Amino acid sequence: MSWPSLGRAGQKVVRNHGSHVVMFVAHEAGEGQIKIAVFETVPGDGKKAFTQSSELSKDWVLNGENSLTDYLLTAPVEEDSAEKHEEEISLDEDGNPEMPTWAGQKLKVQQNLARAVFQAAYAKFTKKPKARVPWGLLIESPMEYLDSQSIPEGFTMKDPSKWTKADLGLLKQLWM
Repeated sequence: MSWPSLGRAGQKVVRNHGSHVVMFVAHEAGEGQIKIAVFETVPGDGKKAFTQSSELSKDWVLNGENSLTDYLLTAPVEEDSAEKHEEEISLDEDGNPEMPTWAGQKLKVQQNLARAVFQAAYAKFTKKPKARVPWGLLIESPMEYLDSQSIPEGFTMKDPSKWTKADLGLLKQLWM
């Protein structure tokens, strides 16, 4: 289906930017049913539309529609789920955070545990138990806020929700 409501604008995107836009649009049709339409800009060079250009792209559209339907029909996760709540971190007798056990935990839980360790250390350092880690500043200039020996070699500071298992493995090795 072409992009009727954005015809000229859609074609301008293709012409000026060389971009081809494919958009899935969904709405609830009642009784737990979802209706989906796929809109796309029409290539100006006489080529087939992306959604019709190959079996691979047709499969991509079908999988996209299925994924969107699954996503929209899935009940939202409760805010207080195990993956969302703040983790409690034990402190040693000097008030330093102790490394929690995260073996076998999902990535989100591991990220939250590592975030909580940073939070506990920051609270001790600032002597303000409710102070929050200034992640934006920490990401921008980690060496202004952290000792070079507190960052593992090869580790890039970023928001904890973006840490991979490899990132967390580097932290864990340093902290143990």
